[in-house]
Amino acid sequence: MLPKPLDSPYTSCYCEENIYFLVRRFLEQTQVKATWDIYAVIISNVTKTVALWSQLKSPAANTAVVWDYHAILILRSRSGSRCRLLNTMPIVEEETWIYDFDSILEMPSRWEEYVGKTFPPDSDIPPQYRSLFRVVSGEEYLHYFASDRSHMLSLAADSSIEYVSPPPPYPIICGPLAAAHGFTNNLVSHFVSMEPTSKGYGTVMDRKAFITWLLSSVVVD
Repeated sequence: MLPKPLDSPYTSCYCEENIYFLVRRFLEQTQVKATWDIYAVIISNVTKTVALWSQLKSPAANTAVVWDYHAILILRSRSGSRCRLLNTMPIVEEETWIYDFDSILEMPSRWEEYVGKTFPPDSDIPPQYRSLFRVVSGEEYLHYFASDRSHMLSLAADSSIEYVSPPPPYPIICGPLAAAHGFTNNLVSHFVSMEPTSKGYGTVMDRKAFITWLLSSVVVD
């Protein structure tokens, strides 16, 4: 059975924290862990200007939203899709699914639909808006993620410091291994940054490599 997000916490403009809690929820479910590998994926680029289509905050239909970064969750089939006939649809447990709280697409969506409707081919968009994908295992994301939400603070007109978007009601997140290493905030430096010299977690891929990685879970007999 395909897991649903149900009452997983959601706060607008805090996608990385929304995904953190969804990863944790799925990792707590034995059947989900047995069926899928769970990943958090941070989407950004070196200029922190990535264009995503099919987003709830899009100003108009068929118009992109430009984010500094975005976060999604992927359930990647552990068994692969073993289709003996080319016209045979794989079962739910043999497919790979993407969860995006901020998409107009169904959640979850099959990866083919989500990628196709969210990320046009790189050749169709200017280089500064092309996405890179930092793929991090769910366990690593839970253990090492830390954010003090300082990236959401801004100087107001009266010179006070305020959040650009209201923060979640729960305490700031600091994974156990992040805390053990003395991190209180590594969101930008270790997850969002796509600089070649960054010391981030997981693996950074361009669109082509990301699709190849998604396809590698598919096995056709």
